[in-house]
Amino acid sequence: MNTIVINKILMHMLDFEHRKIYHSTDFVDMNETSIDYYRKKVEKALNSPSLKELTVGSLHEMMLRSDKMIESDEEFIKQAHEMTDKLFTLGSVIEEMPNSNVLFVDCYKNGERYVAALKLNYRYIPMSVIDEENIRITKKQVLPTMGSPVDEAIVVNVDAKKLFLIEKKYMIDGRMDFYLNAQWIKGEEKLTDKQKMSTMKKVVKKMDDIYNVNDGKALPLMKHEIQERIDTNQPVKPLEIVKKVLESDGQAQEESEIMMKDLGIDEEDRIESLSLTSMDKCKLVLDDDIEISLPIEEYLSGDKVEKVKQEDGTYSILLKDVSEVIVK
Repeated sequence: MNTIVINKILMHMLDFEHRKIYHSTDFVDMNETSIDYYRKKVEKALNSPSLKELTVGSLHEMMLRSDKMIESDEEFIKQAHEMTDKLFTLGSVIEEMPNSNVLFVDCYKNGERYVAALKLNYRYIPMSVIDEENIRITKKQVLPTMGSPVDEAIVVNVDAKKLFLIEKKYMIDGRMDFYLNAQWIKGEEKLTDKQKMSTMKKVVKKMDDIYNVNDGKALPLMKHEIQERIDTNQPVKPLEIVKKVLESDGQAQEESEIMMKDLGIDEEDRIESLSLTSMDKCKLVLDDDIEISLPIEEYLSGDKVEKVKQEDGTYSILLKDVSEVIVK
């Protein structure tokens, strides 16, 4: 369970539409009305599967700024002011850059100190306006909802000296591209947790197809292994888990390790942010697009579902001991 404790938040506004920056010198009043919104946005950013780690030097600008920000309130405000100006300069040359609020956050996650800049891009919603007895539809800018993902963020783990980004693509020089790392941070990118999961699935499925290690059950076994490690507070190491799932076949294990390393994952890589709701479910997708969703435990045990190979080479799916069928 991730525990996040917020120390303070400072909020600035970037008004690209009118070419203005609104700096604040007062920390956000986290009252009963607003605290849930701020807490949820911080959680969304720090636990985002799109959060990618960048390798940068210890004297990198963002490392030095984050160290300064935890020294005093005055330094926090000063550094936030300068970073806001930098974000505005970068965004001003991107045509479709939306207005946004930037939250500068000092907080703890699982006991480790973090400093983060969360860029909350405004959304447009349609609304009716009565103008001289005429009704017309226009657009109104609003902050993103509490439950929506954070589109852009710079996150620094001050204790571990690690830097992370959440990036969004914009139209730049005629093509969709990122700008934060390319034009400002300039760090070496590591895979996101989402990309690591995708790589694990790809490797496990390929090895299972080639060597038939687990009779088509490799992906459910992988999810089951991940869930067990989460439940027992063990680190989720992609390479270790893939090798565990394929442990019954030494050749498959060896090839999977080579593939994983070629795709950018080594022994010490971990997955920090996972959607737990997807870890306990298994989906069977048939060649006619019929889908069957069920708990992984049920699929692996075979108590409720059985895959039967017919004489003509096709398969039948048998659902057993069903007491009621509800159509949704």
